[in-house]
Parts: sequence; structure tokens; C-alpha cells
Amino acid sequence: MFYKDVSVWIAFLHGILSFFSPCVLPLIPAFLGVLFTAKNKFLKLFGFFIGFSIFFSIIGIFSSVFGIFFSKYGTVINYILGTIIIVMGILYMSNKEIVKPKKINVWNFKGGSLLTGILMGAAIGLIWIPCSSPILGSILTIATTVNPYKGGFLLFVYSLGISLPFLTIGTPISKLLTGGFGTPKWEKILKIFGGAFLIILGILIISGKMVV
Repeated sequence: MFYKDVSVWIAFLHGILSFFSPCVLPLIPAFLGVLFTAKNKFLKLFGFFIGFSIFFSIIGIFSSVFGIFFSKYGTVINYILGTIIIVMGILYMSNKEIVKPKKINVWNFKGGSLLTGILMGAAIGLIWIPCSSPILGSILTIATTVNPYKGGFLLFVYSLGISLPFLTIGTPISKLLTGGFGTPKWEKILKIFGGAFLIILGILIISGKMVV
């Protein structure tokens, strides 16, 4: 069963780590304000989830299709993929972003339609790419090792790891963790934990002790 698949839980944990991206957390109350003040809240929330999930699932499918071309190289690929994930872990610890954050005006999505929700979900997905680029880069690297169906599913699970806390405890968590000035202690701890998680994951893949 899928719940016994280690890669599924790894994808979900990647999503949880991405939820705590420092450049997105302060914006969550505004995002949720736009979502929950719509006249048709359920329709817009449903659209948001569809847009957000489809956005990342498509990225996962493309990563898997790309990986198929290199699958014949076997163990060599494990060394390459493991090394990439280790590098992503170091970048995450160092608070480095692979791409620059996008600026999107959340108030452009004030409407309450399904389409508006879908567009907002995709837009927030775009914001999350640079904010959590090392984490996303790691799960995309894993997606290159599986078939396109599973690659899409893994990135769908990744989006669940972001959207579930986003839609449930997003506002109180963001207000709690973004208060005060400077770099909060929790952020430094998260960077260490998340980076160590990726580095260990990369080492396990290189050593052949973890197959995803």
C-alpha cells in the first residue's frame, strides 16, 4: 500500500518543511484572508487546492520524464542524485535560494469563483518555488528516479504537506513565528534540522540503503 512507501512520507515531510519557508509565512494571513472572505468559500478553497496540487504534480511528472532518459545508468545515478540532495541540504542550512522570490499581489485574486481559486493556488505555488527551492529541488531529484505517474503523485503529496497546515493552522502559526525582529531562533533550528534531513537522505541514497 502507498502508506508503506517510504518515498511518500519523505515527500510529505518535504512539504511540511516547505510550509515553514520564512519568505512565505508572513504572507499566509493575507492569503487566507482572501480565501475565506470570498462569497463562495468552499468553491474557492476547492479551486485553490486543485490549482496548487496540479501545479506541483505537473512539475513532478516532468521531472520523472526527464529522469527516464538517465535510468539506464543505474548506480551511477544514485551517486549523482544523492550528491544533488546533499548539496540542497547544505544550501538549505546556509539559507541560500536557487532562484529569486516572485512578487505576486494576493489581492488580484479577490473573486470567489473556482477559476480564481485555481489561479491563486498556482500563483502561491510559484511563490513557494524560490522560497523553498532547496527542499523542492530535493523532492524533484527523488521524482526523477520514479515513473511519471509516481513522480506526479509524490509532488501531489508534497503539495499536501504544504496545503494541509496552510489551510488549517496557517494564520496562528504565521503570526506566532513571524513576530519580533531579526532572524527567529526557530528558523535557525529548522534550517539545521531540514538541512541535516536532506544530507542524511542523500547519504542513504548514495550508499544504496534507501531506494525511492
